[in-house]
Amino acid sequence: MTVQNFIVIYNETFRYIDEKYGPEKLNELWAVISRQWCTHLRNLVEREGLQGMYEYWGGSDGTLNREKAGYSINLEKDEFRIDMKQCPSVAEIKNRGFNVFHRYCEHCPSLYNPVIMSNGFCIEWEIGMENNVPSGICRFVVRKEDKESQKS
Repeated sequence: MTVQNFIVIYNETFRYIDEKYGPEKLNELWAVISRQWCTHLRNLVEREGLQGMYEYWGGSDGTLNREKAGYSINLEKDEFRIDMKQCPSVAEIKNRGFNVFHRYCEHCPSLYNPVIMSNGFCIEWEIGMENNVPSGICRFVVRKEDKESQKS
């Protein structure tokens, strides 16, 4: 099985669970995947913070390079940002003639937010949709948590 087959299977599995068992069960699946399978990201974030996120997604062996995503990435002192211009998974699903499950892109925040937020960061996501279908375009911004604003 190729990774391209896996992407389509992932999409259809998400759809099946959501339709057969409901959105809460799909959220539970994503939570389990986050806990059990996001360990590499977790280790990088715990050790290196924002730099670890940059390494995970954008480094020389980062996931976005391996997946041949269309993206830009930016790391500053207190902010990490990815602007996804073409998600390779969404493109693969469409290119193979399947409909992208309307909640497909929710798996990214569901997997990554718990890992990142547990390490003292806040996250903003903007997920692009066209006619209730993920467009493959999104923005992901991570900042160090502002402890002062939480006190008020």
